[in-house]
Amino acid sequence: MFRGLPTASLPLVQLFASPYLFTVPAYQRPYCWTTKEAGQLFEDVTEAAAINGPGAGTPDYFLGAILLLDPEAEGPAPPPAFGGPRIYEVVDGQQRLVTLAILASTLRDFEDRDGALAEEGGKLADRLDQMVRIERHDRDITARWTRIRLSDSEQDCFEKDVLARLPRTSEAAPPWHEIKTVHEFIKSEVESLTREERRALARYLIEYCHVVVIITRDIDRAHTFFSVLNERGKPLERKDILKAEVVRGLAPAEMATGVLLWQRAHARLGPELEPFFGHLRLAYGNHRLPIIAGMRALVAEHGSLPFLETFVTPMVDALQRLRAFRDCPRIGRRPALFAALTCLERLGKSDWVPAALLAMSRFDADPATASALLIEIERLAFLLRLRGLGADKRQRRFNAIISAIKSNPATALASSEFEITRDEQRMIAHHLKDIHRRNAPIAKLLLMRIEDEMSFVPLAISPQDLSVEHVLPQRPSPSSAWRKLFPDNAERETCQASLGNLALVTPRQNDRAENKDFAQKLEIYREVEPGAPVFVSNAAILEARTWQAADIKNREAQMMDVIAKLWRLERLTLQGPGNPVDTPANGS
Repeated sequence: MFRGLPTASLPLVQLFASPYLFTVPAYQRPYCWTTKEAGQLFEDVTEAAAINGPGAGTPDYFLGAILLLDPEAEGPAPPPAFGGPRIYEVVDGQQRLVTLAILASTLRDFEDRDGALAEEGGKLADRLDQMVRIERHDRDITARWTRIRLSDSEQDCFEKDVLARLPRTSEAAPPWHEIKTVHEFIKSEVESLTREERRALARYLIEYCHVVVIITRDIDRAHTFFSVLNERGKPLERKDILKAEVVRGLAPAEMATGVLLWQRAHARLGPELEPFFGHLRLAYGNHRLPIIAGMRALVAEHGSLPFLETFVTPMVDALQRLRAFRDCPRIGRRPALFAALTCLERLGKSDWVPAALLAMSRFDADPATASALLIEIERLAFLLRLRGLGADKRQRRFNAIISAIKSNPATALASSEFEITRDEQRMIAHHLKDIHRRNAPIAKLLLMRIEDEMSFVPLAISPQDLSVEHVLPQRPSPSSAWRKLFPDNAERETCQASLGNLALVTPRQNDRAENKDFAQKLEIYREVEPGAPVFVSNAAILEARTWQAADIKNREAQMMDVIAKLWRLERLTLQGPGNPVDTPANGS
């Protein structure tokens, strides 16, 4: 898993020593362990050291892996145990490192209090102090620096109230709740030990507690390894990493504008800002690169502020418009566009989004072209689902659409990538024969899209609030009247799977209908629940006296005609119950 990455298993006395200096980068969350997590670590270490417990202890205790980033390395990151002093960014392990530093400084303070004059006590206290603080010489001035550097808001408290050696003469530092709380907790736990137990714990902590150190110089690899190493922790989000890198690249005169643009993007998109950069990478970056590397390349090429002004802000505007299209009067006056965007919204944010963002970003300048592109994107997105293509193949198709839009939005409409070939149409027709068995969620969305067209108004209801009912049940009982209507097993199975046999209903109606006979089902279908729509696409069912193969065949033909006209399919041929159904587009 870590092939090619420098790794080493180190005792804490080597980890908290040269060449290691640690800094917590801006994208990391603050220290947030509570007394629960800190208490568990303290309990685990004291138990392993056979202190304050009945066990025999263990020769060594493993504290997990620490993942570090060497941002200044020009080549492969140097092996952990070699080289001069070097500042590493902590990608994974911040909570443990800070807690261990608090424990080491607390044990040091008790050694100072208990017997600094004793030779052993003084040496042990010095060893603990050297773990958390380092001596720096600059023009004959000697000062103590902390080995771990936290964010500015935390560092003052951490440095003055926790790591500084007693007696502390510094003025009181601003409180930082989590660090101070854990520090006070650990002090109370250490104080409950005897002097010899404290010294034994200190020796065990220094020499027999180990970590595996992993160093990388690539933030994308760091992100991947973080996900593997820290399944229980909060995921390291790309937006936080990118924010740190983009802000770092701003000139002093650009800082206020750049930070404001980032804050506006975050405020407008909220949690959608994280996946947004994946869409931006596909729209403007190299889609072969990982997301962070792709964004870094854009920043390197254009600069931090132009990256925010030229790429982030317009695409954030476009995504917000896609998200709020129902409230946009200009889109509402374009019924076909409104229906297409409603359908895309139901499909979820996926392969179609970057192309749609590019089209939407041009809406103000050329609404006619933008509308036409969005309608074509919806058509392609849905037909590729009906075609049964996987995510990778769909994305490759949309990557070509993205290139065409960026080259020339007007001519992109004529791109061959928007075309659905005859072979693809035959495959779509083949899948439509049993679409619910193949992909039940897409079958529901297809029925909703058909309903949109037949009622001339897109359904204003979530797919989660609807259900798909098989009028001819999928598993009628042996004594059911349905088996008398469909005595031939092959014909019955074909009719069950037919698009013409599927009805949009509410979940409650579906639960009540189950395997009932047709007359009972009609009563259930005709009951209009409060807030539920009346489905125009079910009219053929409600008007039928019986539900037989011919009824299913006729309704299927009607629905296929809607699909063909909606998405400009030349000819759809389905093997329905009975003879094949040929549905020409536009009724020709």
